[in-house]
Amino acid sequence: MYVKALIKNEEAQAGVGTLIIFIAMVLVAAVAAAVLIQTSGVMQSKSTSTTKEAAATISENFVVAAVDGVAVSAGTLNYTNITVRVAAGGSDIDLSKITLKINSNFYNYSTTAVTTNTFRVYSIRDTSSAIGPINNYSNLNSPILKSGAMARLDVDVSGLNLQSKQSMTIALTPEKGTTYNLPLTLPAIAAGNNAIYP
Repeated sequence: MYVKALIKNEEAQAGVGTLIIFIAMVLVAAVAAAVLIQTSGVMQSKSTSTTKEAAATISENFVVAAVDGVAVSAGTLNYTNITVRVAAGGSDIDLSKITLKINSNFYNYSTTAVTTNTFRVYSIRDTSSAIGPINNYSNLNSPILKSGAMARLDVDVSGLNLQSKQSMTIALTPEKGTTYNLPLTLPAIAAGNNAIYP
């Protein structure tokens, strides 16, 4: 009688182990892919918002069209009027939130009379009620300067004791955007209105 010898064969068990490892690798890869996709989506949205904020920060919103001075007596500048408009491609500017600095003095927006530490907004050219009534002071809490409009910032600089041929630096910083610096040298100051820039 012929007896067939039994042969120990473990190939099937090895195949099941490989299959389990393969399935585990597929699951890990799927989880990793899901995490990467979610992370890339979050990063993309953040990069988009950051790009918009950076573009708004880099671009100069302000353009200073003119600076005029008013002297009550000859030789000393008492008031300065800064005419501003929105730069090409710039966004609307809330004039109540700008930081105005002349030399070392800071000035804040005021809806009442101009004092030594405040400035007022005067509408020169209005578009769609951008600032307020044309040729009137704006008593709005938040006067918005829109594209196409022009406004004048009236500042009392009598406390700076600015004299003829003296240097003066005007710095305007909007809520969004870079600081606009304008260094000036005062001309001979006579009593009355004087054109300082341009």
